[in-house]
Amino acid sequence: MKAFNFLFSLFIIFIIVLYILSCSETTEPQNTDANFTCYQIPGCNKHTLSKTVNPDSCFNYSFDETLKIDFCVTGNCCPDKNRFASSYKIKSDTIFVTVKDIEENNCRCMCNYTIHLELKNLENDNYVFYCDYNNLTYRELVKK
Repeated sequence: MKAFNFLFSLFIIFIIVLYILSCSETTEPQNTDANFTCYQIPGCNKHTLSKTVNPDSCFNYSFDETLKIDFCVTGNCCPDKNRFASSYKIKSDTIFVTVKDIEENNCRCMCNYTIHLELKNLENDNYVFYCDYNNLTYRELVKK
């Protein structure tokens, strides 16, 4: 009888775990038709961008048919190109971008790099752009 109770309990736990894993985070449709391009502009920047949303940040965007965003991240000076990999996810009205430094640190200096991002075929006119890179977080509202 104890073996039956144990197996029955395991079966119930298994069913609960399956149910939890099958639940999605949201029922809202995600934009899977967006065309994403993101790359590092080669070279070390000494200064932040001239046109910024916030004067203390390094963030610039334009949004018409294509959302174009330039923002800064820091990284080692060597090599000064192709340091970063990126990915994105759109959930409701928020664009989540992940930037990761994928290169070795070959120098004893740090640089400010510009990341250029473009998203086409967006459904909404307003988004919250969210990017978390190391200790640097961008959370900006972008509007057409």
